[in-house]
Amino acid sequence: MVGFPYTIWCWAKGRAKGCVAVRRLKLVVAVVGLVGLGATAGFASSSFTDVEHDRYYTDAVEWAFDNGVTTGTSATTFSPEDPATRAQSVTFLHRYDENVVQPALDALDTLDELSCGAAQVVINEDGWRCASLRLTRSGQGTPTVNKVFVAEGGFDTSVAIGLDGNPVISYKDWTTDDLELFVCAEATCISGVSEVLVASTIPNSTSVAVGTDGNPLIAYHNGSDGHLDLYVCADELCTSGTNRTLLDDGRPGREASMALNADGNPVIAHFESDLDDLQLYVCDDPACASGTDRKLADIGSGSDTSVVVSADNNPVIAYVDEFDDDLMLYVCGDSACTSGTNRRIRDGGGPAVGDYTSAALGADGNPIIAHLDTWNDGTNISGLDLYVCGDAACTFGTNQKLVNVDGVDFSLVVGSDGNPIITYFDNDQDDLRMYVCADGSCTTGVSHSLDTEGNVGRHSSVAIGDDGNPVVSYYDDDFDNLKVATAQFAVTGIAFD
Repeated sequence: MVGFPYTIWCWAKGRAKGCVAVRRLKLVVAVVGLVGLGATAGFASSSFTDVEHDRYYTDAVEWAFDNGVTTGTSATTFSPEDPATRAQSVTFLHRYDENVVQPALDALDTLDELSCGAAQVVINEDGWRCASLRLTRSGQGTPTVNKVFVAEGGFDTSVAIGLDGNPVISYKDWTTDDLELFVCAEATCISGVSEVLVASTIPNSTSVAVGTDGNPLIAYHNGSDGHLDLYVCADELCTSGTNRTLLDDGRPGREASMALNADGNPVIAHFESDLDDLQLYVCDDPACASGTDRKLADIGSGSDTSVVVSADNNPVIAYVDEFDDDLMLYVCGDSACTSGTNRRIRDGGGPAVGDYTSAALGADGNPIIAHLDTWNDGTNISGLDLYVCGDAACTFGTNQKLVNVDGVDFSLVVGSDGNPIITYFDNDQDDLRMYVCADGSCTTGVSHSLDTEGNVGRHSSVAIGDDGNPVVSYYDDDFDNLKVATAQFAVTGIAFD
C-alpha cells in the first residue's frame, strides 16, 4: 500500500520462506541477508549521496546496487527512509532472483545436493554452499580430560588437525631414532596408525602441518647428517611420501618451526648451528620442490624458534637470543621475507628471558608469545609469561605474568573463543598443565592439570580440534610413550561460518 510506512514482503524460494514488514532500506538489508555470510565486503563509501558511509545499512545498499538489485530513486539518491511500494518490492525480488540466485544455481543442479539443512545454506561468489559449524567453548570451567597412550617414543612432538578433524602427530621415537607420524582415527586419538617415515635420522624439533590437499608435512632437523629436511606425505594417512633435504650447507635446521602461508607453501624458521644465524626457508610451492633460504639475523647464539604467518601473509618469527638472554621477534616485510625488522621484545637485563618460546596470532591478528622468565622481575622464581603485541609489527606491547612455575616446553594456541591457551611441563610437579586465558590479552586466567600420573608432559604441543577443544600431544617419561590428552570444555555458543 503506497504511503504506508512498511511493506509486507513474503518470499518462497526453494526451502527458504518467510515474511517481513520493512521500510525501503530494511527491505534491501533483508534481501542481502538471504545471501548469507560474505555477501557484503565493507565498502568504504556509497554510490548514493543520501546513504552515509558509516550507517548499518550502507554495505547492504552498496551490495544491492553493485548486483543490480536496486538502481536507486535517481542516479544519485536511494531515499532510504521512504516506504517501499508493492512495485519496488516485486522488482527487488525479481532482480535478486535474476542477478544473484539463478547465476548461483547454474553451478548447482539443486539445493538437495547439499548435505545440510536450509538454515545452514549460504551463497557467495562460488555459489550455494553449506556453512561450517563452529562451536565456541569457554576455558574458564573445569574441563573433562581424556588421556590415551598412542605409540612408543614420543620426543619432540608436534600436533596438527587433519581435514577430517582428526589429529596427526609427528615425533621422534627415541628408541629407534626414527621420524614417525601418528595419524589418529578419531578426534580423541583412541585409535590410529603410526607410520615410520624415515628410519634412523635422529629427528629433532619436528614440526607438522596439514597441507591444503589434506596431506601432512613434517619439517625437522636431521641429526644424522645435520640437514634441514621436510617430509611430504603423499596421502592423508601418510602411507608413503618424499623426504626432501632442503639445506645441507653447514648444520641448518636446529629448532625447526614450520607454518603455511596463504598459498599453502611452507615457511620454516631454524638456526644454522655452525654460525648461529636465524634463518627462514621459504618454499615456492606446497610440496616445497624448490625454495629459498634467507639469513635473517646474525645473533651469535639463539634457540627456540616459533614461526607464524600474519594476516598480510608475512612470516613472523619469535626466538630467544641466548647470547643476551633476550626475547626477540623478527617481523618479515613481505611474504618471501626479503626484508624485515628484528625487534628486541624483552630485555632480560642479565637473567634469561624468552626460553621455550611459542608464538601465535591473537584474535586481533597481532602476535602473542609465550615464554619463560627465569628471573620473574627480581623474585628469582621462574614464571610463565605471555607477551601481547599491540600491533601487527609488535612495535609495542604488554607482558603478562601468568603463573610462577619452573615450566618448560611451552606450546601456545588461540582457543575457539579467541583466548590464548598454553600447555607446559611443570618441572616441580612433573605434570602436564594448561593455562587458559580469560580474555584475548590474558589479563587473567586459570591453570588446569591435564596429566599428573607420574613424570608426564615433556615436549608438549597443542592444537584446537574441530569441536573447539584443545588436543595436546606429549611424552610420558615413565613409560617412554607418546600420549594425547583432550580437554573437553562446555559449549558456550554455536555459529555457522
